Amino acid sequence: MPHQEPHHHRDRRDHGHHHRHQSSVPEFRFSVEIAVLVRSRRFEHKTVEALQEEVGHRLALAGVLNYHIASGLKSENFKDWTIASSLSVQSRPREHKYGIKLVSPYMPFAWFDVWKAQIRAVLHVLNNDFETTTQHQCGTSIHIVPMAGYWHLSQAKALAKSAVYFESCLDRLMPLYRRKSVMAKSNRWNPYFGGLSPAQCLEKIEAQPSFQALAARMNWCAKESATGIALRKKDDFQHDGFRWNFINVGVLNGHSPIEYRQPPGVTESSDMIAWISLVVCFAQMSVANADTLKGTRTAQLSKLAEMIYDQAKRANVPRASLIKGLVEQADPPPAGAKHDRMVLAWPDQTNITIDDDQRLRWREKEPSIARDKYWNLVKDRTPTEPAARLRW
Repeated sequence: MPHQEPHHHRDRRDHGHHHRHQSSVPEFRFSVEIAVLVRSRRFEHKTVEALQEEVGHRLALAGVLNYHIASGLKSENFKDWTIASSLSVQSRPREHKYGIKLVSPYMPFAWFDVWKAQIRAVLHVLNNDFETTTQHQCGTSIHIVPMAGYWHLSQAKALAKSAVYFESCLDRLMPLYRRKSVMAKSNRWNPYFGGLSPAQCLEKIEAQPSFQALAARMNWCAKESATGIALRKKDDFQHDGFRWNFINVGVLNGHSPIEYRQPPGVTESSDMIAWISLVVCFAQMSVANADTLKGTRTAQLSKLAEMIYDQAKRANVPRASLIKGLVEQADPPPAGAKHDRMVLAWPDQTNITIDDDQRLRWREKEPSIARDKYWNLVKDRTPTEPAARLRW
């Protein structure tokens, strides 16, 4: 087991829905990671490196600063987009289609015009100069960190509580394959939280004494799970392939982004903007209402949507209606559901495909580009020192 369960710091407050009381809401910075399947409209590339080079060239012509890892350059310039192979997306070389990912620099969420222009430019190039498609293996990851450059433990706990409590609501916004993806497993139904009620989950999260303990609970994977078997684990372990990835924030004592991995692959700028806005507003809402979340009732998407819309208004998010568009497309809850589980069979307790087995092992070799970008943004990389001295 990753950690012994602490017997202190129990939270005896009443838990249920959020109320209107608000704590201080931090501003956030984010990086978005787009994993898609791409084919050139002009050339029949025989290697992914050649495709990456063309993507980089086209982005540069569109005014988007970038580099691709195949060029041999290091990620020292944290202000640029990064183009890299995605081992999680199966390439089809005979069709000249390759799985790649594009990782943005960390951008202040409040600089709406700046980052939205970047998103539109990148996706315009991908759609205009390339055939860009999504498949079940594609996904979008959003990495968030307070503008101060680090999380307070109370802030990370607040996000963890909302992530677990509202998981079934967010699941309804996802296509079925993203609810069952072994690359975005359920935090709520992991081996630690799976046998607990929502209120008990929130109590356990509040009781965690450190970032390390919190990350272990949120990303706990059993050795006998499909993931553990695929990776040949001999003991329970932490795995980053959950809906919310807290591992780096645990390793680096709060001085790291937290990653939301569940959104599907996206090729339309309006959809990408909607997902980014939803995730950041969700995090802000979680921190703002940290002391008032209860777990005595089943989470409701309508209530969650109302709180996210309210936060979007407070943050002056332009075109917050895009978030409403995601909610309006939500699937209905399971008929007769009396609990907070959206998907009755979740991936790590069922057999996975040979492809997923291979992808899990391939992905172990992939560097965390977004994490490295964050650390290239930080002058003093000593985790025990305050991370306020950032090159913003």
